[in-house]
Amino acid sequence: MSSGGSSDRGRASALARGRRIRNGQAWRIAVRDRHFAINAPAVVSEIIDGEVVIMNLTSGNYYSSDQVGAVIWGWIEAGKTFRDIERGLALRYAAGAEDLTATLTAFVDRLLEEKLVREIALGPTPVADNGHALNGAAGGERFVAPALHVYTDMQDLLLLDPIHDVDEAGWPRPRDDTPGDPA
Repeated sequence: MSSGGSSDRGRASALARGRRIRNGQAWRIAVRDRHFAINAPAVVSEIIDGEVVIMNLTSGNYYSSDQVGAVIWGWIEAGKTFRDIERGLALRYAAGAEDLTATLTAFVDRLLEEKLVREIALGPTPVADNGHALNGAAGGERFVAPALHVYTDMQDLLLLDPIHDVDEAGWPRPRDDTPGDPA
């Protein structure tokens, strides 16, 4: 679905590079010190009753994710780091540390691929516990791997510019992209 060029693939595979060096401290620094932000203003979202609905106003796609996916999205929206989200999942859900980390990594990779989030540079944070917080007692809620559902059926409607592309009555209309069109 993603049209991404080589630079997009480079950004989207940034977490994948971290996964290749899973042995020890190098992996923890490569992956866990990452920070992400919602790709606003192109991306808007709302969490309603445990489900996040996301619209990418650039692509016209809209998305949904519930349960764990909505929790992760909310934490990204709140400015939590990868490590913070990882710890939050470990405290909330009954799952093994490796499962949580692999699942979180895959979900964030997908968000990057769809250009819903972007990586931001805030600099590394110290690794105080070497990941041992994930090896403690897990939370009690049932962990279900998050899924990002993609919908393309409303692309034409979502790509309308209702402010500039309107007819005489004020209703949105598709832009005529023919050569010489002043729109």
